[in-house]
Amino acid sequence: MSKTGLKIAQQQSGKVCIVAPIGRFDNTTASQVQAQLTMLIDAGEKVILLDLADASYLTSAAFRVLLVGAKRAEAASARFALCNVTGHVRDLFELGGLIDSFTILGTRDEALAKFA
Repeated sequence: MSKTGLKIAQQQSGKVCIVAPIGRFDNTTASQVQAQLTMLIDAGEKVILLDLADASYLTSAAFRVLLVGAKRAEAASARFALCNVTGHVRDLFELGGLIDSFTILGTRDEALAKFA
């Protein structure tokens, strides 16, 4: 994990690029995720799956990055979805009224099957 408390794992599964923030996705680390998403979209990735299974916490800065990423992906005709939005992280999405702002799929395997 980096000094900032966030690691970003990335892997390709077929046509799906999986991005998995590990740790606190907050004001000090949101720019890392934003830079990664921007780079992928600009590089022409057409299916991006953000796996939040190991994101321990999200702040408003994290939600802003996700909203901007989704909008940028849409503008580039790319698909952007979230998976493993459970527990405390799901509660944060619900409290913020953001559940319907994203394509939210179940597990990583379920999401990959949907994009296959």
